[in-house]
Amino acid sequence: MKTPQFFSDVSHELRTHLALILGPAETLLSHGHNLTGVQRKDLDVMRRNAVVLLRHVGDLVDIARMDVGSMSLAYTEVELASRVREVARHFEPLALQRHISFTVDAPESLLVQVDVEKLERVVIHLLSNAFKSTPDGGRIRLAVRGAPGERALLEVEDSGQEGARGVAGMELGLSLARDFVELHGGLVRVTEAPGGGELFQVELPRRAPEDTRVTRRAPEAVWGLEAGLALRSTLESLTPPVDERSPVEVAVRTEDSSRPAVLVVKENPELHRFLTDALQADYRVISAFDGQEALEKARSLRPDIILTGTQLPRLSGEALVTALRQEESLEGVPIVVLSTRDDESLKLKLLREGAQDYLLKPFSAEEVRVRVRNLVQLKRVREELERRNHELERLRSREEAHYRAILDASPAVIYVKDPQGRYLLVNKAFESFMRRTREDILGRTDEQLYSSEIAEVFRRNDVEVLRRKTAMEMEELAPHADGLHVYYSIKFPLQDMSGQLYAVGGISTDITLLKRAEEERERFFHLAPDMFCVAGVDARFKRVNPAFTRVLGWSEEELLSQSFVELVHPDDRERTLQEVADIARGENALHFENRYRCKDGSWRWLAWRTSPASPDGAIYAAARDITEQREVQEAVRLLNLQLEQRVSDRTRQLEEANRELESFSYTVSHDLRAPLRHITGFVGLLERHAQGALDAKAQGYLRTISESARRGGQLVDDLLAFSRMGRVEMRQSRLELEPLVAEIWEELAPEREGRNLVLEVGPMPEARGDPAMLRLVFKNLLGNAVKYTRPRAEGRVEVTAEDGEDGVVIHVKDNGVGFDMAYEDKLFGVFQRLHRASEFEGTGIGLAHVRRIITRHGGRTWGRGVVGQGATFSFFLPATPAP
Repeated sequence: MKTPQFFSDVSHELRTHLALILGPAETLLSHGHNLTGVQRKDLDVMRRNAVVLLRHVGDLVDIARMDVGSMSLAYTEVELASRVREVARHFEPLALQRHISFTVDAPESLLVQVDVEKLERVVIHLLSNAFKSTPDGGRIRLAVRGAPGERALLEVEDSGQEGARGVAGMELGLSLARDFVELHGGLVRVTEAPGGGELFQVELPRRAPEDTRVTRRAPEAVWGLEAGLALRSTLESLTPPVDERSPVEVAVRTEDSSRPAVLVVKENPELHRFLTDALQADYRVISAFDGQEALEKARSLRPDIILTGTQLPRLSGEALVTALRQEESLEGVPIVVLSTRDDESLKLKLLREGAQDYLLKPFSAEEVRVRVRNLVQLKRVREELERRNHELERLRSREEAHYRAILDASPAVIYVKDPQGRYLLVNKAFESFMRRTREDILGRTDEQLYSSEIAEVFRRNDVEVLRRKTAMEMEELAPHADGLHVYYSIKFPLQDMSGQLYAVGGISTDITLLKRAEEERERFFHLAPDMFCVAGVDARFKRVNPAFTRVLGWSEEELLSQSFVELVHPDDRERTLQEVADIARGENALHFENRYRCKDGSWRWLAWRTSPASPDGAIYAAARDITEQREVQEAVRLLNLQLEQRVSDRTRQLEEANRELESFSYTVSHDLRAPLRHITGFVGLLERHAQGALDAKAQGYLRTISESARRGGQLVDDLLAFSRMGRVEMRQSRLELEPLVAEIWEELAPEREGRNLVLEVGPMPEARGDPAMLRLVFKNLLGNAVKYTRPRAEGRVEVTAEDGEDGVVIHVKDNGVGFDMAYEDKLFGVFQRLHRASEFEGTGIGLAHVRRIITRHGGRTWGRGVVGQGATFSFFLPATPAP
C-alpha cells in the first residue's frame, strides 16, 4: 500500500526535475539578450509547457492520493463570494482579449468552512473548462448563492461550442474538481445550459463536519501553492503568447503549389507549430485548428496527406476520419492520427475506418517527416498507377475508334488486301472514289471492281511488293467519271509477329491536278519572256528556261556546265557573290542588278528578283533584260547633268543681273533725284524773288511745277522700294494685329484731320510674318481707305479677320467711291489706276506692294468693289509662311 510519504517523494522527484527545466528557461528569457526571436519563442514554449506539466503532476499526485484515501482537508472559515471573485478577477483580461462576456454574480457575504486551496482549484478547473469550451465572442457566467439545508451553490455556465467536450486537459481537471467537491461532502451536476453549452453546479456543505478543526478567517489574499500553480498554468495555457495561426495560413497562400500539401489538424498551437516547422521545408502546410475547419479545408484544397489529433473542438478526430472517408474526392488521401492515448482498441478502430497510420506521442520531427514522406510517395505511386491504368483502358477502348476515325478522315485512299488480292479494309475516301459501300467492297478483288487492264496493273504491283518484302512508290491510273486519274501510291507489306506476310497495304493520293499544274508550270517556264532559273548556293545554274538562251546566246548545256560567276562582269562579281551569300542566309534579292556576258562578247544588264534559298540550297530566281532601260537612264542622267549646268549658268546670270539691277537702281535713284531737287529748289527761289511780280496764273504754274517734282520724287522712292521688296530678307515672327492696326491709324491722323471718319476693328488673331512688311501692307490698305472715303460726309472703315486651321484672312472694307469689277485684274498692277490723279493723288504702286509682300509670305490677295458703294481688299496669310 502506498503511503502519504510515497506520494510526497514522487511529487518531490518530479517537481525537482521540472524546476530544473523552468528555472534555466525563465532565467534565459529574462537575461538572454542575445537570443534570436525563434530561440526566445522556443524557450517560452518549453517554459509554458513545463508549467502545465507541473500542474498535471500535482493533479495526478492528488488523484492518486484520493484513490488510496490519503487526501485530507484543512478547513478554514472564509468568505466564499470574496474568494470566488478573487479567482474570477484573474480571468477577466482573458475574457476581454477574446471578447467573451464574463459575469460574476456573488452575494456580499456567504461564510463557509472549506479547504480554501482545494476550493480555489475547483473554481479554477471549472473556469478553465468554460474558457476552453467557449468560442471568441461567447459568454460565461459564474454565480455563488446559498442553498437550502445550510449548503452553498456554485454555478459555472458557458455558451460552449459544438464538440468542445473531450478537449485535451479537460477530463483531468474536471475529475480532480469532482473529487475535491465529493471529499467535502458535496456533489457536482452537469447539465445543458438553457442557451446551449454546459452548466456545472457544485453544491457544498457550508459547515465542516463535527469535531473538525477549523481555522478562523485566513487572509484571503494568500494563495496556496497548488492553487497558485493551477491558476498560473491555466492562464498560460489559455493565453498563448502569439497567434500561431496567421503565419502558417499566409505561407499556404504564397507557397509553390508544385510541392505536396499536408493538412495539419491540431488544437494546440505549439504542437501545431512543431509539426509545421518539421514539414514546411518540403511540403505546403495547410493549417486547421478544429475538426470542422479541417473537413472544410480538405474538401476545398484536396491535400496530399492529413495529420490529425483525436481530441478536437467542434468535430472529434474519430468523427473527422469517418467524415473524410465518406468524401469520394478524398478517398486516396492518407490520414495519420497523432494521439496521446495508448489505446489499442481506438487505434484498431481508426485504422479500420480509414486511417493509414496511428502515431503515439511523444514523437520526433524526423519520425513525422519519414512517415509523411513514405505515405505521400505511396499515394503518388498509387495515383500514377491508377492514372496509367485508366489511360491504358481508355486508349484500349478507343483505339479502334481512333484508328477508324484517322483512316476515314484521311483524304487519301487507304486499303489493305490479303495475298490473294481480296480487300480486308478500306476507308471512307475509298468508298467515295468507288461510289460503293464498304460492305460491297470488302472480300472482293480488283478483277471484280475494275476493268481487266486496270486490275492487271494493280495486281502486278501488289505481287511485286510481296515479293520484295519492302515498301514501293509508284504512279497508277484509276477510272473516274471524268476519265482516268493519276494516283501516287505507296504500297507496303504487312507481317505478323512471326514475320509471316499476311497482307499488302496501300495509300493512294489523287495527283491529277498536281500533274496538270506541273505541266502548265513547265509550259509557262518555257514560254515566259523573262529569264527563269533554278540555281544553287554553289553559284551554278541547275535549270534555265529558253529566255536565257534568247537573251545571252548561250545554250542550256553551256550555261549549266560553268559557274555563273564566270559570266558576270568583273566589276559586279564581288557584289553578286555577296547577294548569293545573303540569299543563302534567308534574305530576298528584290532589286539587284548586274551585267552578264553574252556569247558574242557583249554585255547585258539584268535585274534580278529571288526568294530566300530553300533548305536544300536551291535558289529560285527571275531576271529581266534592262539593257535598253539602263541606256535610257544613262542618257537621262547625261541630260540632267547638262540641265543642271544650264540651271547653274542661268542662276549665275540672274545673280549678276540682280547685282547690275541693284547698281542701276542706285544710279537711277541718284540721277533722278538730283534734277528733281534742283527743280524744287529753284521753284522755291523763284517764288521768293518774284513774289508780287508774278500774277496769279504764273504762281499757279510754279505750284504745278513744284507739286509735279514732289510727285516725281515720291514715284522714284516707290519704284525703288518696289524693286527692293523682291530681294529683301524676310524676318518672320509672331505678331499681334490689333495693336498694329491701331498704331497705323494714328499715323494717318493728318490725312483724317477735319473729317468724320470711323474705324471699326473686329477681333484679330495672332499672325506670323515679317513685321515691317505687314506694317507696309496695312499702311497701304488703310491709307487707300482714308483717301477713297474723302467724298463721303461720314466715312467708315472696317478691319475684320477670319481665323482657320490653314491661316488667317484679313478684310479691309470702306464705304468710299468703290471701283468697277470689270477692271479687277488691274487692281494690283504697277501704275494701274482706276481713278484720275486729279481726283485722288497717288503713284499707283501701293497695291502692287501689297500683292508682292503677301505673295512672298505664301498668301494671296483679292479685291471686291461696287462703284459708289465702297470696296473691300482682302489677303490670306498662311499659318506656316513661305520661307
